Amino acid sequence: MTAEVKKQTLNLNMGPQHPATHGVLRVELELDGETVVKATPHIGYLHTGIEKTYESKLYYKGIPLTDRMDYLAPMSNNLGYCLAVEKLLDIEVPEKVKFARVCLTELTRVISHLVWVGTHALDIGAMSMLLYA
Repeated sequence: MTAEVKKQTLNLNMGPQHPATHGVLRVELELDGETVVKATPHIGYLHTGIEKTYESKLYYKGIPLTDRMDYLAPMSNNLGYCLAVEKLLDIEVPEKVKFARVCLTELTRVISHLVWVGTHALDIGAMSMLLYA
């Protein structure tokens, strides 16, 4: 007597990755046991409609919106936006402004990485790492 084995896959939602990241990516997984058969990413899971908001703003009112796109490293978005506006308006900024921008952008990037290290350590129970980071 042979028993017929019914093969069934499991559909699983992966994401948002961490409650603190506000779900920037969602992946639908189809699993066969522990093997991923299919992965369907949903890019723009946290779409804020910011492009449409920019359409009704004057160019200098766009900077506060870029702050809100990444709350841990807002200077990166500010810099990209300002560089685009300066290029479109053919504006040349002084060297010390360029230097200050790069320093602040790198500082916020380092802070963002420290928050990442701290929150991931917190996930495994190392609370002191979050406090030091």
